[in-house]
Amino acid sequence: MNRSAGVTISAIVVLLGSGLALLTGVMMLFASTSGVSVPQNQVQFFKYFMMIAAVLFFAAGAWGTSTGIALLRLREWSRVSMMVFGALLVFLCIPGLLMFLMVPFPPPGTAVSPQLTPTFLMGMRIFFTLFYAALAVLGAWWLYFFNKRSTKEQFLKVPGASPQRISDDSMIGSRARPLSITLIAWYLLVSAFIGVLGLSVNPPVFFFGFFFKGTFASLIMFGLALVQSLTAFGLLKLRPWGRTLAIYYFQFLIFNSLTMVLIPGTQTRFDQAMGDMMRDMQGASSPAQVMHFPIWFGVIFAVPLLALLLWVVVSKKDVFQA
Repeated sequence: MNRSAGVTISAIVVLLGSGLALLTGVMMLFASTSGVSVPQNQVQFFKYFMMIAAVLFFAAGAWGTSTGIALLRLREWSRVSMMVFGALLVFLCIPGLLMFLMVPFPPPGTAVSPQLTPTFLMGMRIFFTLFYAALAVLGAWWLYFFNKRSTKEQFLKVPGASPQRISDDSMIGSRARPLSITLIAWYLLVSAFIGVLGLSVNPPVFFFGFFFKGTFASLIMFGLALVQSLTAFGLLKLRPWGRTLAIYYFQFLIFNSLTMVLIPGTQTRFDQAMGDMMRDMQGASSPAQVMHFPIWFGVIFAVPLLALLLWVVVSKKDVFQA
């Protein structure tokens, strides 16, 4: 079957975006070796952070490039990859869109924005709002377009075969690991790694309505990273204990997130913790001024997302083998 214009345009967009990701990775790799002015106590963290970010951009660029080429060749796995792209854009860009719409910027002349004018801040807000909105719409359109029957038929290896059958065989199959379980497992592994890496800047760790720093915060983060890694391993191996551990862990994360808005004084403690972290990063003797971020804003996105992950794990009971 001939390739439609929608598939061709999507392939071109993905290839262009992948090229931009690779270029960004090169710039970050260059920044990690250049003499960028950073606080003395953050030199090593900045170097390693930029190098890791460059690797992630290189990986995203390679993934996108291979997907774009496979789209032009009408490979079935590329259609699934595009739906994953679409889901990531929707889940990542909608929170960013609402953040630029609702979260107030620091006033000009403060320590955070000493040289920014109100016109510049408003222009930046409008630009990023439109940028995130466009990416969210693109992601939603990809989810719809690559799940259409007419689009599925273009990727069939056997003319006249059922798109539903091809999709089921390629994504689920008998005794195969569903794509949703694989994505959840890798999400747990990557977030565990990022959480441990972030300890290098001594961030506040939230736990049941309170923020901890220092040794106790590190113990909490290492414990959560260990649980997440074990859960991800069990999910990848389709072990029943992995599914059970994931169910309890997501329930714990939902309850922990809700304590942000259920326990009084959490917003004040959050602002103080963020101010202390910025002061440590800047090496200042006085508390640094930071933007006020409503703590409930993160909760209204974290809880539905965690509930969705929990529902997926619960609903896939039949694929887990003893």
